[in-house]
Amino acid sequence: MLVDPSGDTRDQAPRSTAYGQEPKTLWNALIAGPDLPAATTALAAQRGLTLTPLKAYASPDEMIAAANAIQADAIVVRMGRITPEVIDGIPSLKVIAKNGVGVDGIDLAAASARGIPVLIAGGANAQSVAEHALALLMSVARSTAYLDARMRQGHWDKGTHTGYELRGKSLGVIGLGNIGRAFLDLLAPFRMTVQLHDPFMADADMPEGVSRAESVDALLSASDIVSLHCPLTDQTRGMISAQRLSRMKPHALLINTARGELIDQTALIDALQSGRIGGAGLDTFSPEPPAADSLLWTLPNLVATPHIGANTHDAKARMGESVVQQIADYLESRSLDRRNLANAESIAA
Repeated sequence: MLVDPSGDTRDQAPRSTAYGQEPKTLWNALIAGPDLPAATTALAAQRGLTLTPLKAYASPDEMIAAANAIQADAIVVRMGRITPEVIDGIPSLKVIAKNGVGVDGIDLAAASARGIPVLIAGGANAQSVAEHALALLMSVARSTAYLDARMRQGHWDKGTHTGYELRGKSLGVIGLGNIGRAFLDLLAPFRMTVQLHDPFMADADMPEGVSRAESVDALLSASDIVSLHCPLTDQTRGMISAQRLSRMKPHALLINTARGELIDQTALIDALQSGRIGGAGLDTFSPEPPAADSLLWTLPNLVATPHIGANTHDAKARMGESVVQQIADYLESRSLDRRNLANAESIAA
């Protein structure tokens, strides 16, 4: 059944095994957000896991009510925040899995206090997000979104508009996980000079041909293009501030497919309005979604997409399979892949 906090329900098509028999439900998982792909739902059924979707961005009370209605053993996080109130309000909860990699919307301390592991789909969406970062970069560099809109309005800017080549430019990357590495692989043909700032990256693990920037400020000052691939933490929140935007080159381009809160959005709007930097490509915002009357929508040097970097058929299939297999493995035998464990302290709780 599709759970709706208003009380409405609708039947889903019955799931069956390869032998035509109704699979046995061993565990229940609430999806905080829309349903997962059909193939993922079928895989879950084979593993004895019933998935129950909930509306996107449900309130804590709605999430608690929906989870307790099915005595949820697990929560799959797609579109919603898992607060301490949610974690404490679901007595049957044993494991939380993020259908992606960003866990800033999950209270890790509250989960750890109850001994609940928080798992991620490590690497499952890296290629898709990296490709989207490249798409944003190329669109900003050549103003494709702006020019498309202009042509639809009857304009022909052939004689007045000029863009930027990417080849040979200086690229600054902040954070180098799976997505950042995939992004660098995609940019290899452009023969850029690449600097990386990642304080957790050992020198031995630095990619070939990439130099280390000892500070964010140094990287921003030297780069024609800056791309953010770091997690949102207390240390990185608001990292791209007005002061740091002032250090960037006047033609520099800023790309963000990580988390919107990494950037002081008001300061970025000011920098784009004044021409302090050349442009930005954003897939994430603070808040999400931005207001309909936000000044973001007045900026011709901004390319914006609605946090869909991971939204490809391929990545959705990999992420869904990853979270289902990890949840089932944990519920069956308490086994987990520590590389995908976001709160190692939960094991000792």
